[in-house]
Amino acid sequence: MRRRSWQDRVIAVILAACFATPANAQESLAGPSFTVTPEDASVLQPTVIGTPTTVAAGYSRLYASVDVLWLARDYPQNSLLAQTVALDSNFKPVPLLGAPVLTLGNVSDPAAQPGLRVRLGFRIIDNTSIELGYFGLQEWNQVAGIRAGDPPFANSPYLGTSIIYGNKSFDTSITGQYSSHVNSVEANLRESFNFGFWNASVLGGIRYFNLSEQFTLTGFQTFPNIPFPPGAPPVNQTIVEQTRTTTSNNLFGAQIGAEVGRAWFNDRFGLALNGKVGIFANNANQYTTNGANLVTGGSPTNVLASGRGSTDFASLYEGGLATTVRVTSRIKVRAGYQVLFVQGLALAPTQLFATGTAIQKSFVPVQGSFIPPNMAVPATTLPVPGTASTLTTNGNLLLHGPFVGLDVSY
Repeated sequence: MRRRSWQDRVIAVILAACFATPANAQESLAGPSFTVTPEDASVLQPTVIGTPTTVAAGYSRLYASVDVLWLARDYPQNSLLAQTVALDSNFKPVPLLGAPVLTLGNVSDPAAQPGLRVRLGFRIIDNTSIELGYFGLQEWNQVAGIRAGDPPFANSPYLGTSIIYGNKSFDTSITGQYSSHVNSVEANLRESFNFGFWNASVLGGIRYFNLSEQFTLTGFQTFPNIPFPPGAPPVNQTIVEQTRTTTSNNLFGAQIGAEVGRAWFNDRFGLALNGKVGIFANNANQYTTNGANLVTGGSPTNVLASGRGSTDFASLYEGGLATTVRVTSRIKVRAGYQVLFVQGLALAPTQLFATGTAIQKSFVPVQGSFIPPNMAVPATTLPVPGTASTLTTNGNLLLHGPFVGLDVSY
């Protein structure tokens, strides 16, 4: 009986070892257990082996970023729009050296303007995401002009097709205004990976980019308070003439991009460099008008109303540097500098310069216009059909400036 009891004890120990749970066995081998807090889980990302089909624990499925940008625009050209002149004995304008002039630089807005950039991402699997993005709301707007004194006068090659005297000069003022507006929408597929202490990603997708512009030149001619021969407008009447060009650029196409960065101090501080390149079809169009009328009424005179559209190639290059600081396990603050360059655009001033020849050769007097005695009346002319229907898409757009924002993951 004593031997049988010893055998039973040996068998019981063997059976207990065989039926021990794997978890208990692992605990006995690994030593004491520990608990990972949610914040640690966001920092210690799991290593993915093979091709994952789901989002592993510790990865955020949804993420978003919102940035406020202050982008300045560079204008590469500085053409003459209007100048101060005197009139010779034949009522022909003669430029006055040293007198005020109006150039494209005067009506170009060099200040950085605020805008918004939003990105929303959805992680399909651990390293693959779909992203939607919007960028825009920036609007650049500037007004400038030169005043005249009767004499001297203000003269512009892009005005004066229907003004009094036939010398295409104004006795009150010429004012120019230039405005631009940018919007962009994109959808990308992003693939992320790590190499050593660095993290990187590549992306590819589609993008729509729009640049809309308007450029206007406005001249005012006021009749002096002196008696005029019969047929002249009443005293102190004012003729206003305006040449206006509007353009729209609609870019559709594909883009690729990449980002590389690194984090320090347990993912508390990060630095990243990003870039994108896109090839687009630009569906661009322009519409230019010129007309005048008496401020107090009367039939308007339209000299030029012409437009054209076409589709050409354009390219876009975008890059930026961003630094991030983690505030919580799900929120980071970010700041950096962004640069955007687009070429192959129809800019409003360029279209104005292209139609300038047609405007200069035109003349249709405003109802009630007065021609001084002994002066030949200019022939009433209009541009040859199609003369002003040009479209130039050789313009460039350069935007650059800082931004601040938030990254949020969930």
